[in-house]
Amino acid sequence: MVSDTNTKKHKPRVSKAPSGRVKIRDRRLGARRSLLTSRLTRNIFFSNLIGLIILVGGSLAMERFQNGLIEAKIENLESLASTITTVMGEDATGYGSAARLDIQNARQVLRGVSVPDRWRVRLHDRAGQILVDTESLDDTIDVGILDPIVTEIPELPRQEVFKEKVTFWISDKAHNLPWRKRRRDSLRRDLKADIRTALQGDSMFGQRYDDEDKLIVTVSLPVKRVQQVLGVVTVESSDVDSIVNAERKALAPIIGLAFLATLLSSMALTLFITLPMRKLARAAELVTRSSRKRGAIPDLSNRRDEIGDLSSVMREMTEGLYARIDDIANFAADVAHEIKNPLTSLRSASDTLRVAKTDEQREKLISIIQQDVSRMDRLITDISKASKVDANLARDTAQTLDVVEIIENIVDFYAQTSSGDGPQVKNITTISGEDPIFIRAFESPFAQVLRNLIDNALTFSPADGEVRVQATLSQRGDRENVVITVDDDGPGIPKDNLDAVFDRFYTERPKGAQFGSHSGLGLAICRQIMTAHKGRIHAENRMSTDGDNILGARFVVEIPRQTKGGGPQISKRKQKKIDAKKAA
Repeated sequence: MVSDTNTKKHKPRVSKAPSGRVKIRDRRLGARRSLLTSRLTRNIFFSNLIGLIILVGGSLAMERFQNGLIEAKIENLESLASTITTVMGEDATGYGSAARLDIQNARQVLRGVSVPDRWRVRLHDRAGQILVDTESLDDTIDVGILDPIVTEIPELPRQEVFKEKVTFWISDKAHNLPWRKRRRDSLRRDLKADIRTALQGDSMFGQRYDDEDKLIVTVSLPVKRVQQVLGVVTVESSDVDSIVNAERKALAPIIGLAFLATLLSSMALTLFITLPMRKLARAAELVTRSSRKRGAIPDLSNRRDEIGDLSSVMREMTEGLYARIDDIANFAADVAHEIKNPLTSLRSASDTLRVAKTDEQREKLISIIQQDVSRMDRLITDISKASKVDANLARDTAQTLDVVEIIENIVDFYAQTSSGDGPQVKNITTISGEDPIFIRAFESPFAQVLRNLIDNALTFSPADGEVRVQATLSQRGDRENVVITVDDDGPGIPKDNLDAVFDRFYTERPKGAQFGSHSGLGLAICRQIMTAHKGRIHAENRMSTDGDNILGARFVVEIPRQTKGGGPQISKRKQKKIDAKKAA
């Protein structure tokens, strides 16, 4: 580990993959990334802005609304222009072959037409000259009292000034978009061309833009007397932009609220997601830098969400990793100590062998050397097994196993391999019922637990004794457990060592037992495997009825029973036994 006092710039370690590509294996600099440059923060803001952008874009475009409005305007303008041309064709063109426009009658016709505000009607002759214009047609004078003279114009509030500036800026940017400019240029109004087309007897209508880039909807219809074209009536409306802008202004408060909601939502997500993740990342970086920072992971379990779960899991993982590191360090020290003892004995015996004077002395020393070599071989073998337990459990896959069948197979194995001398292994399981007893476990490691317990019991039982294996069921709260006991007829375990027997390299033996026949790792491996199975293992002594005498040792294994419906099909062997019971 790197000391936390090291202030040198951290450089990521680089390794080459088998394919030759370079992989960066260290990304701890990301924990010190600025909050504003955090990809998670940017993703939160941009994902929240998508809906707002769609809303703003829709309010700026409003193409469908504007097109519908223009179509309705064209229909209204065409209807008014058609009415005016019809009336003028009948009343303001004279009679006979010398038909011509009567300007006075045309004025009277236009005065009699109700022209809406911001609408304009013009009458052109065959030369394209304006004869009548509604903007100059009304010659009335309004008489009224003028407003008082204001010496000083009051200043608008700052928020109003800011609002106007923002509105003007947005409108200007939206108005000067490149595609909008191209569209305005393509629809630029040419009044003379429209009049020439209408003088040929055709109608002209559509949307146009004047020199000030204002949208105008215009209709030009010819004034006819029978088939003779005498002039052109042009009706135009310039209130489309104001209507669309009014609709956009009506959407402005909604857009503001949407933007505020987006901002608040992004800030809330940043506070509740990004910042806790940054805390966890920085704490993890501190933990990897120094072993003294193992408690730096913040406890966020009170959040009761995925980040709280992540915090709890990271704390448990950190504790587990450091516990594993401590175990490895202690295990290495214990291994060195245990191997040093037979090595010391070997060195002493080999040095003494050189000066041995008799054959009897040499044979005795050679026997000691052989015992020490056997002890070291057994010790190294058991150390190798113990070091591989975690790796085997990580690679193995848990299966649904029949407990009674496993016990029967193991007991049959000891019965077949026994020479007939010494203690015998016996299965005394008497679980009633036809349903098999299933557990979820790793088959080989779990069988190793039972074999280690049986081997340990065999070494302590007298020659005429028995090792009894039994499986029963017990209820612990709402969960049903399977309990497996292994009993022997040996001297038992000292009361103070009932838990210490599961420590690594525990080698205390009763008087008369052969020294060095055990490595002291078998029971430690059993506890290690049962911990991985979420189970328990403990030792106790079998006492006489009066409680004064020890009848032997008992090792108890407890593991949760597999829930109903969670196991595989019943094995063929078990099915045969069930069928036999039914037949009986």
